[in-house]
Amino acid sequence: MTSTAPQTRADWVDDRLREAILRGELAPGEKLTAAALAARWSVSPTPLREAFQRLAAEGLVELRPQRGARVASASVRDAEEVYELRLLLEPRALRDSLEHSDDLHRSDIERAHTRYGEAMTRAGTDLLGVLDAHRDFHATLLARCTNRRLLDLVLELADHSQRFQVLAVGAPTGHHDVIAEHQTLCDDARAGRVDDAVQHLREHLSLTLDGVRNSAQ
Repeated sequence: MTSTAPQTRADWVDDRLREAILRGELAPGEKLTAAALAARWSVSPTPLREAFQRLAAEGLVELRPQRGARVASASVRDAEEVYELRLLLEPRALRDSLEHSDDLHRSDIERAHTRYGEAMTRAGTDLLGVLDAHRDFHATLLARCTNRRLLDLVLELADHSQRFQVLAVGAPTGHHDVIAEHQTLCDDARAGRVDDAVQHLREHLSLTLDGVRNSAQ
């Protein structure tokens, strides 16, 4: 059994800041001050400044010259822009990946889906674990895409989508059965049903965007 490396202080700060943003503890547009957060969480300001940089790459933090760091905005329009691109690019990447799939890839997909299902059972206490497992499942589906630039762009857009996914699942009138949707994607991929998988991915992304819209009502 492979041992897990202990979490570093930088890892802890990254996770704490990411969770605070995703859960809404730090609101969209809120100014981020390393000194204030360091005092709140009993850490040094240095790893917080470094975390601002890393989370900016994920789209969760905005860095502006002379204006410092802020929590990235999370408006419906922001979600629509991200999902417009995902709906255009991600199905293409999935088709390419599944057309180059093999038994090893299909086994990887099944393992990633199992990990996602296990994470969902802990969703109430481990939001970051669910988001990590969700991202890993989608990344595994796309792993055999031969266009690496396309794959990198799609994965970057998926990172930008994390907060919108949280909003969609929590929407009072926009909840959709994400567990069933991911099971369908897994089944399609493992059975080699490429056209079905691509169509179900489009539906899954569209339903997530609908959930974001409903959450804003």
